Amino acid sequence: MTGVVVLVALGASALMVLLVTVFTLSATRRTRPDLGPRPPVGPGPAPDGSVAPPPRPGAVDGTWDAMIPGGGFLGAMGGSLNATFGRIDLVGGRLAFTRDGADAPDWQVPCTHLRIRQLSALAPKGDVELNGPMGPVRCTVSRERVNRFTQNGFKDLREQGYAREFVQAVLTNGAVHG
Repeated sequence: MTGVVVLVALGASALMVLLVTVFTLSATRRTRPDLGPRPPVGPGPAPDGSVAPPPRPGAVDGTWDAMIPGGGFLGAMGGSLNATFGRIDLVGGRLAFTRDGADAPDWQVPCTHLRIRQLSALAPKGDVELNGPMGPVRCTVSRERVNRFTQNGFKDLREQGYAREFVQAVLTNGAVHG
C-alpha cells in the first residue's frame, strides 16, 4: 500500500513539472523572424498589370500567418476544424492571402479597396475583419504559426497585439477603418 502512495506522489510531481515547463515555454515563445512588418518595397505592378498608389508615409510591408474560419457553427465559434490556413502578405500597398501549399494567392487586392477592423478587445484571438472585392473575410492573424488543433491562452493574448499591428499596417497602406 505504501508503494502505491509513493508512486502516485511521484506521478503527481512529474505531472506538475511537465505542466510548469509547458506553460513557461508557451508564455516565452519567440516570434518567427520571417513574419511581421518590414520596410516597404514600393509600389509595383500587380499580376493584372495595374499599379497600386504609393503607400502613405510610415507604411510597412509584412507577412502574417492566418486562419480563415470555415462556415457553419464551428466557423462562427472560431473552431479550426474546417478552417483555411495560410499567410497574408502586405507588399507594395497590396494585400494577398495564400493558403498553405498553394503557389499563387487565393486573392490579392490593393489596400485602398479595403475596409478593416479588429473585431474586439474581448475577442479571444487576434481576429480581424476585412471587406473588399473578395467579400467579407474574418480571420485570425499572427506573427507565430496559428494553432491548428489546440488552444493556448498566452498565445491568444499575443495574437491580439499582432492583430493591432496588422490593422495599423493595412491602414497605413490606404485601407479605411470600419
